[in-house]
Amino acid sequence: MSLDSIRKVRAQTVESLMMELSQIAQALTHSEEQYRTMEARIQAETETYTQQAGQGLTIEDLLQWQGKMDAQRSALRQVRASIDHATDLWQQTQERLVEARQECKILERVVDQRQATLHAVSARREQWAEDETANRRILIRDRGDS
Repeated sequence: MSLDSIRKVRAQTVESLMMELSQIAQALTHSEEQYRTMEARIQAETETYTQQAGQGLTIEDLLQWQGKMDAQRSALRQVRASIDHATDLWQQTQERLVEARQECKILERVVDQRQATLHAVSARREQWAEDETANRRILIRDRGDS
């Protein structure tokens, strides 16, 4: 695989990882909003429960409230797990992106070094050709002077 091909693949990898990060960030934002909404709903339900409990609840009403609150807390834990998973995934993807960018920089340096080497070789060839031409002129002039 040529160096140019490798550079293109690395650039595509960087682009792909950036898109992946964007998608993860969107999912994370959605989950965090969902979490805040659920948390507010649980708080409101808790306040309603406290008011009704103060007025007296039947065992049946109490069990219904407990079931409802348990279900909401369970759903909240699931959203929290989703947030934690997305956060971990974001961090892993970010690390992969940093590595891919570093590889791109290394490849750029290799390309720059190759170009500098080619330029130096070309300059040496030109200098050699100029030296050869100058030597021939000197030889021709010296023959003409003799």
